[in-house]
Amino acid sequence: MTKLCEGRVALVTGAGRGIGRQYALMLAAHGARVVVNDLGGNIDGSGTDSSPAQQVVSEIRSTGGEAVVDGHDVSSWSGSKAMIDTAINEFGQLDVLVNNAGILRDRMLVNMQEAEWDAVINVHLKGTFAPTHHAAAYWRDRSEQTGAPLNVCVINTSSVSGIYGNIGMDGADLD
Repeated sequence: MTKLCEGRVALVTGAGRGIGRQYALMLAAHGARVVVNDLGGNIDGSGTDSSPAQQVVSEIRSTGGEAVVDGHDVSSWSGSKAMIDTAINEFGQLDVLVNNAGILRDRMLVNMQEAEWDAVINVHLKGTFAPTHHAAAYWRDRSEQTGAPLNVCVINTSSVSGIYGNIGMDGADLD
């Protein structure tokens, strides 16, 4: 029986831990080849460590799946392009982009510093736009080359705090 994602290539940002990890594992279980993108930073975005992404890749490979680590920064224009290129260079295509990367700056509005705000905006907004931009450009070119429509998708995630808000989350409250 064919698996739901067999023959497809998925890139999951923020896939080293948490729900991003689960997305990567689920996509692989359904047959996708997966690019596990993660800087491996702390929840506040500081530092880098490739071991969380490598652990996800190892787990996927241990079950017979295919996966690679990508440590590019989603908030970087060139880093976002490079992660799309990783999928294409490693697996020959890209079919699914899951924009999941995020960082936390647990501050009240009056306590948040400009650099903290900029980091949140860079990861959450630019880190969604830039990979999507580069994926869409790739898909447009691929469609023009083949002359056929593509069956591709972008999935954008948000935390419950992003939907409903939470006291102190990313400077959203005055209390």
